[in-house]
Amino acid sequence: MRARKVDANLKSIVDAARKFGLLVNVRNDDCADLDVQVRGSNVAEIWEVKATGGRYTKRQKKLRAAGWCIRLIRSVDDVLEAKRTLLADADAIRKARLLQC
Repeated sequence: MRARKVDANLKSIVDAARKFGLLVNVRNDDCADLDVQVRGSNVAEIWEVKATGGRYTKRQKKLRAAGWCIRLIRSVDDVLEAKRTLLADADAIRKARLLQC
């Protein structure tokens, strides 16, 4: 088994996500690079970090076609946008649970 290539921007992406309050698990397997979660909630995503021009692998394309959500992250701006989406999802879930009570 050969080692997976690590994109040069992985460390800056992980550092930014943690700075912005997200929980990050570096997995770097054949599925994706990161598991990212909103602190204090069950809302999480799988992120694939790519440099400019990088593409999903064949396996990732198959997983996405099967319904997996693997977010492509290239920059700190992408991290901020992903955080906004994750927070909105967490808020929607929280509100939905409040309405069920």
